[in-house]
Amino acid sequence: MTQVEETLAEIKDAIQKAAVTNSTYTQSPATRSIFAPENLDPVIKLIPPTATPVRSLFPRTKGFGQAAAWKKLTSQLAPGARGSGAIPGANNGTGFIAGFADAGQPNQTTQTFTTVTAAYKNLGIDVEVGRQAIASSRGYADVRDELVRYKTLELMLAEEDMILNGDSSVESVEFDGLAKGITTNSGTLSLLTASGIGTQIRSAYWNYGVNFQYLVANPRQIQALADDLQGSGSIQRIMVDSQGQAIGGVAVSKLVNPVDGSLIQVVTSRYAGPNAYILTVKLPSGENAMEMEDLESLSVYEPATANHSIISRVYETSVLKLIYEPYQVKLTGLATS
Repeated sequence: MTQVEETLAEIKDAIQKAAVTNSTYTQSPATRSIFAPENLDPVIKLIPPTATPVRSLFPRTKGFGQAAAWKKLTSQLAPGARGSGAIPGANNGTGFIAGFADAGQPNQTTQTFTTVTAAYKNLGIDVEVGRQAIASSRGYADVRDELVRYKTLELMLAEEDMILNGDSSVESVEFDGLAKGITTNSGTLSLLTASGIGTQIRSAYWNYGVNFQYLVANPRQIQALADDLQGSGSIQRIMVDSQGQAIGGVAVSKLVNPVDGSLIQVVTSRYAGPNAYILTVKLPSGENAMEMEDLESLSVYEPATANHSIISRVYETSVLKLIYEPYQVKLTGLATS
């Protein structure tokens, strides 16, 4: 293939990925396609990720077609724990024995995958400003740009909520979030403690060898975790800097995994509600254990309007993919106040 042909093929792929055909949705008209370049407005790139910490955790990949499809691993990748010290009833994994006889043949294992499909969901919000308002704001900050910035953040916050709490059986226009998608490992707590988190991690580690990376919880639970660590005497309440100035209180940014000694990043989200999540986002091999697949990345375009106004539509078409679901833990029943 020549360079020209390769370039044309890339352009063709980009156009196909930018096309959204709503033939399977209930929107009107029944069939419609939208073609829009990604990230038309630089405003989107300037929104700080601190406002949406959970959304910022996930790798984002490019989607194609009308639905995402992936193989979800439901089995272990290696032999489970065995011996007299194993957890009673613990899953013994693949039962794989690595040793084999000279001139013999190594053993083989098979993995269990479930094919999952999920339709891409449109997320969007409109900013409609009258032309007179736009004209009267000249010489000052552009009123439309200001509103687009606000609404972009609002859409990102809504996506953060959907990532955690989305339920397609309740709202057909949503994708399923972590609360619905994580089912293999779960527990119930009232307040988070370092010991309690360790207990929840232990079983998943024993059965699956999970290397957890993030703890997501509501503000009350993160405060409870800080109180627990301060109360145990493991962290001083008052710290004094080199100038003799005292700083009171602690903010727990990372937690030591008491099982394997790794560090778990603490993430506070007001959308976590009564649930907390101990997550694995990337495997040691570098593969994504979960990701967002974008048919259309967060962008802005201007739909046609018959009014004496201009509409700026902030939108995205995406879906959450739980690829290695057994590598995640969900805790329920947590206090929110």
